[in-house]
Amino acid sequence: MAQNSSVPAANPSPDDVGAWRLAVHLPSERGASRIVTEGLLEQLGVHGWESADVFSIHLAAEEAIVNAIVHGNKLDPHKQVYVECLVSPELVRVEITDEGAGFDPAQVPDCTSDERLDVPSGRGVMLMRTFMTRIEYNEKGNRVLMEKRKG
Repeated sequence: MAQNSSVPAANPSPDDVGAWRLAVHLPSERGASRIVTEGLLEQLGVHGWESADVFSIHLAAEEAIVNAIVHGNKLDPHKQVYVECLVSPELVRVEITDEGAGFDPAQVPDCTSDERLDVPSGRGVMLMRTFMTRIEYNEKGNRVLMEKRKG
């Protein structure tokens, strides 16, 4: 069962004023990402994000959460994925942490190279990098911070 909690900003920036926040622990099971993405989609609309940005943010968040559940936690029912979201009129921030061993994002092969065009894996990381303004991984590789700024 997912656990929700409110996350107050320590030092609110102008981007945080009137922002929607979500902090939730997700079970490591297929479909758990809906717990986050349904609210995220709603709040993107409430905060006036354009449909192209809504599509991009939704796809990046969905991909990152599924990667954490499937590749990070390996669908282990004893592990959880922690997700924090912030949506404001100018900024979206999604931070996802799994309990897995982590990975080196620099080692993910280029899915656009000729020899990898038929390989289904590795596209999610590329999409996340393409659609978001900022992507940052922790040293262990089990946490990703994604941001999208308007404009």
